[in-house]
Amino acid sequence: MPTRSLKAACNDICIIATAKPSPWYVRTMSYPAGGAESPYDLAGAVFAALAAEFFTPDGEPTVFRLRFKRQTQDDPFDEYVGEILKRRLPDGIRVLLSGKPLVSPDLVIARPEEAQLLMQGGGDLDSRHIIAIEVKKLNWGAAGVGRSTGMDYNSTPPCSTVMVEADSGQLLRIAAFYLYVVLQLRDDGRVVAKSLALVSGAALNEDTDLYDAITGIRQKRIGIGSYGDGIDRQRPMLVFANPLGWPWLIGHATLVHPSQNLEAEQNIEMRRRMYRRTREGETREFFCYRITGEEASEPEPDVTEPFPTPANRRTDTTPRGRFKISLAVEPK
Repeated sequence: MPTRSLKAACNDICIIATAKPSPWYVRTMSYPAGGAESPYDLAGAVFAALAAEFFTPDGEPTVFRLRFKRQTQDDPFDEYVGEILKRRLPDGIRVLLSGKPLVSPDLVIARPEEAQLLMQGGGDLDSRHIIAIEVKKLNWGAAGVGRSTGMDYNSTPPCSTVMVEADSGQLLRIAAFYLYVVLQLRDDGRVVAKSLALVSGAALNEDTDLYDAITGIRQKRIGIGSYGDGIDRQRPMLVFANPLGWPWLIGHATLVHPSQNLEAEQNIEMRRRMYRRTREGETREFFCYRITGEEASEPEPDVTEPFPTPANRRTDTTPRGRFKISLAVEPK
């Protein structure tokens, strides 16, 4: 990580954090985020805002429209999520979109106080000050959600924390959350979010060394092929858990978070505990929240390892699909 003064890094963040806020008339129904002395968890605020946008108080999905895609890598839904958060979160919170294809994460949510904490050198980059959000959209078919036993994360593994870069080049490691949404297109061209889950990256993977190794500089093979003008990027293609493969998450808006005290900050209820076991045999505890008033408020039984995985995963890959042809000679 580049070694620069905390004050220099802080100045970069201040430039971003003090951008002109949206007009007051488009920032309605603001969700609480606490103050500088007692900041609320940003993931909790983001979840409350998105759940209220995409679901009614009774838990029914709302209907909305997305603009047309302008190009292959263009993503109207990511942009729409950013617009919602800018409108629904308080003015003290800044919503930053990557604005570029093939850049991770998709959004960063930050509060200006974080800059002051960096200047003082005494604040941790926890989820009360700054978070990253990666958006994952899934299809819904006759068999339910697609890729239920594991989904593609391309060349960026999910992780408890991710790296973001200030204009100066200073790298910051911040808490990551993953927004999984099942979108369904209606006959009239409008869209509904059938399911929504905001999941802590820690519930998917805690191996920051793996994240750093794969997202950092890698070696590629060059000079290959008969004429030596080919390269092999040796790009990793990663598959990790798909939380929406857990049936309990389907048809609802749910927050999966490592903290259990979020009920005091947002209009949400902790519905059940979820546990995951590491390869070393250690247990990690997570708390599943839903909007207060949706269904019964009684907690449900604890659950361990609810994300499905293939029963017989093998180390060898499936060969590239081949075009099968028939050369049988038809009788004359």
